[in-house]
Amino acid sequence: MNNNLKAIIEGLLFIYGDDGIALLDLQTVLENHKPSEIKAAINELEEKYKNDESSAFSIQRFGTNKLRLQTKETLYEWFAKLEVVKDQSKLSKSSIEVLSIVAYKGPISKAGIDHIRGADSSYQVYKLRQRNLIRVTGKSEDLGRSNLYSITENFFKLFNLSGGKETLPLIGDEELQEIIAENVQVLKTTEAENNSKTFFNEISEDDDFDEFQGAE
Repeated sequence: MNNNLKAIIEGLLFIYGDDGIALLDLQTVLENHKPSEIKAAINELEEKYKNDESSAFSIQRFGTNKLRLQTKETLYEWFAKLEVVKDQSKLSKSSIEVLSIVAYKGPISKAGIDHIRGADSSYQVYKLRQRNLIRVTGKSEDLGRSNLYSITENFFKLFNLSGGKETLPLIGDEELQEIIAENVQVLKTTEAENNSKTFFNEISEDDDFDEFQGAE
């Protein structure tokens, strides 16, 4: 295998960083190489990283045929020490619940999310947007023209999923509702107290507060 080809692919993965690069874009840049050669070079890079204990890197496949360079999961505990506040990297159960609804039901309005959960989701929608896990992809047809939310590519990175939304495990409406119902009683009794104090402390100096107040 042409080592220069592997070096170019490695460099492109590095340059595109956390956003990753689509396989189609790689093929466009490397137009003088056959798609089969490019895929073989990627596979060899993956094997190289996997077998080389002196390398911190691995290749993650996510979204629809996208690739990015990342650090090996086995080394995460060392890199995690650089985090100022480790707890900020964790999603709460209620946020994961809202994220699941958006993943399976999106595009969906906040009112739609609230209806499925049986609880207000303003805080969770705000935090998920802040983490760039969901985004506004349109407006509803109702009188208020509410924002419609969908998942972003960061969703697929977070859960290490390859392919688009159509590749998500199939969950029916009843099953999704059952999963949510298991948590709703706990959420209703603890969420308001825990979130309100944290939320208003965090957003009191946040530039996005005005946008949050208008989110529906």
